Amino acid sequence: MYLGNFHSIVPPHQVSQNESLDWLSTAHHLAQKDQTHSQEDYLKLLHRVGCSENQINKRFFFVPDVGEKNWDDNRIYPITTKNRGVSMHYRHEFYHEIVQKLFNEIYETRSFPDDMIHVSCTGYVSPSAAQLTALRAPKPVTVTHSYHMGCYGAFPALRMASGFLANDSILGQKQSVDLVHTELCSLHLNPEDPTLEQMVIQSLFADGCIAYRMSHQKPPAGFKILSLYEEIIPDSSDAMEWMVSDWGMKMTLSKDVPSMVGAAIRDFTQRWLTSRGYDLAKIQKEALFAVHPGGPKIIDQVEKQLELKKSQVDASRHLLYRRGNMSSATLPHLWESILEDPEVPSGTLIVSYAFGPGLTVCAGLMEKL
Repeated sequence: MYLGNFHSIVPPHQVSQNESLDWLSTAHHLAQKDQTHSQEDYLKLLHRVGCSENQINKRFFFVPDVGEKNWDDNRIYPITTKNRGVSMHYRHEFYHEIVQKLFNEIYETRSFPDDMIHVSCTGYVSPSAAQLTALRAPKPVTVTHSYHMGCYGAFPALRMASGFLANDSILGQKQSVDLVHTELCSLHLNPEDPTLEQMVIQSLFADGCIAYRMSHQKPPAGFKILSLYEEIIPDSSDAMEWMVSDWGMKMTLSKDVPSMVGAAIRDFTQRWLTSRGYDLAKIQKEALFAVHPGGPKIIDQVEKQLELKKSQVDASRHLLYRRGNMSSATLPHLWESILEDPEVPSGTLIVSYAFGPGLTVCAGLMEKL
């Protein structure tokens, strides 16, 4: 089976990393009832614990509030009147409004598949934008929602899509499945919560939207899927959570996540590749490694533990620098950048990793066409 027909949409609001940290520090200062700390105090804290401009140059957002300090006019974060921002109900209304526009733009020129998988961990409304879009198709389109899995969300969606295409006897003959990611991470900030953990998270995440297609038919440009694999790391369930709260989704993230991933990644990779008949040593030497940039230290750990050259993970660092962490949409953006890179020749093996609550480790092996 193959992946191709990538279509990404760049969010309209671009903010440099320094500008975003300045906005966040002001938001936190305004939201606190006791005003014990100044805006400068929060800014120093963000620069100390958050991702720096050397790691993330800029981020893109569908929420126009980010970077805007005319607080009374903000739609999601009118902090001078609502210090935690608007409720989850209104955030989901905004999400649905934006995502319907994104689906309309994607399918304005794109042909409809047999199946559509909508991937997100930042907004849930039914009927979804995917379902409303499928109603416009000239043929029946089956819609499946793959929600709330976090940064590794592309992999469960790939497994679903491969199952849909392979199960002719049960599901009928299908030729193509579209996977569409819509992540509005910027909807999920509570300015009244200025903990160190939240500041790390707020300095990292951005918004992203991308669609791509899995098919039996070989595309002009794309990837051949060779293997998919997934495990949950034992004794790691407390390290990362993504919970629905009254004022946006709330993420908890242990500082030990990079080291936990690092401790597991080599044995995980050995089990996976050897069980599928691949030579780990050969792949370590020759493949390009598309590591979900959950943060700079995650990439560092994979590079170190698998004894890779810096050049083998450069694509991950470059995407983090250009776009930040877009949750489940990040890895497909990384695949798209590799596909468009003339320095990566046809026939190159691509090993992909993504991580999320569980702690779950997902991996895929593909070949660039």
